[in-house]
Amino acid sequence: MSSIIDILIYAHDGRGLGHVSRSVAIGLAVRRLFPHLSVLLVTGCGSTAELIGDGELDWIKLPSYKTKILSGESCGDLGPSNIEDKVLGSIRAENISDLVDVYRPKVILADHTPQGKHRELLPAVEGSTYSKWVLGVRAVVGEVDKVWSELSASIFTKKYSDILWYGDSSVTGRLELDRLSSHFHKIPFETGYVSRFKELQKIVTDVCSLKKLAGVVSVPWSGDGTFALLEKVAEALGSFDISEGIWKVYMNHREPRVCDVKKFFESYPNICLEQLGPSFLTDLANSRSAVIYGGYNSLTDVMGAGVPSVVLLRGMKDGEQEEHAAALSKSLSAVVDIFPEDDVTVDGLRSSLEKCFKTNIDPFAISLDGAANAARYLAELAGVRDANG
Repeated sequence: MSSIIDILIYAHDGRGLGHVSRSVAIGLAVRRLFPHLSVLLVTGCGSTAELIGDGELDWIKLPSYKTKILSGESCGDLGPSNIEDKVLGSIRAENISDLVDVYRPKVILADHTPQGKHRELLPAVEGSTYSKWVLGVRAVVGEVDKVWSELSASIFTKKYSDILWYGDSSVTGRLELDRLSSHFHKIPFETGYVSRFKELQKIVTDVCSLKKLAGVVSVPWSGDGTFALLEKVAEALGSFDISEGIWKVYMNHREPRVCDVKKFFESYPNICLEQLGPSFLTDLANSRSAVIYGGYNSLTDVMGAGVPSVVLLRGMKDGEQEEHAAALSKSLSAVVDIFPEDDVTVDGLRSSLEKCFKTNIDPFAISLDGAANAARYLAELAGVRDANG
């Protein structure tokens, strides 16, 4: 039975944008390097179109998961479809299995876990006889039980052929690589960091060079401490004279309580609120500083842009952000200060941003070619050995 598409990319969704951003970057890289290949992204993330921007990548939207954070742990909540979390997992499992049956991809790249969120990949994995399954994982996984479970290892061993590691061992060391090798009994292919910024740089070229922004703030999703944090952020940014430049605060305007948050910023003429989207990367490249959370996607954005940044940590129990940010801060001058979000003060944030203004970014030898390297690897599995194919 012949394949309809070459590569299907599955992106985990539910809370942040990191998983989908990596998947988008890899999909864009495949389309750029191998324009004759057919690629399809499957996810429930409602912000996918904004993440793709003007890029050439088609995608299918599943009903979205939604998670809330309680005491540093994720738990399911009712999403936009108003379908209970576990029921939605069963429905999506059927959707994904049907898609695999219909499109018959040569290669399937699954993000984060071999079984998918709520095991929704299992029917497709177990029923597929013609697709090569590949797992892709971030540089620092963290203590995510579903990744390190016996079920995860068992599914990988039975049905998966390869694993891509989106990291750079020259920066983080080999501990995570060795742990993955031991757990999945397969040596991962080290791609380097997957940077959506770097891929979209090849599309977005309208970076203003006349007057730099004072900085950008990215809050892609809200948690328990976000409301209190944004009040402090507004006061700290508003304390700068407008001659220092404009601050742009990027948030998901679909989030609950956004209207309540807006009032924090209304009285400050040097602050603009923006919807998350491709314009963030343009503004980041044109900024003197940034305030970001310590997720993989945000860290690769500031690495790609070379912007001095204050990194905030959410205090999740998996410890991924803390471990990753700490490892990068040893090698990258772009990470100026790191704060748990609950410890941020107005004076402390202002002081850190002033430090950013005075920081010159040293050249750093970190691989940000992960999207292109992953694209080439997947293309070869699909039967294409070079970009001229």
